[in-house]
Amino acid sequence: MENMVKEGFWSGKKAFITGHTGFKGSWLAFWVLHLGAEVKGLSLAPNTTPALFEQLDLAQNLSHHLGDIREAELAGRLIKSWQTDVVFHRKFWV
Repeated sequence: MENMVKEGFWSGKKAFITGHTGFKGSWLAFWVLHLGAEVKGLSLAPNTTPALFEQLDLAQNLSHHLGDIREAELAGRLIKSWQTDVVFHRKFWV
């Protein structure tokens, strides 16, 4: 894990983030983009106003896909077609 925060680790890496339109997912996407990764996300539409995803203008900086992670075929197709290096999966919190 410590290699993931070293300078240069994220440069050119392809990160796939589920829930990238939510608060935590938006911060994660913003962070790894800033560190040099390419980011693709699969998520439901933002459900707050204002939404951090929109405030950070993330749709302009990553490959943004709306959909439900429970659609396994969709998620699998996106991950496989993009040859993802790292997957961040947001599980549900109560």
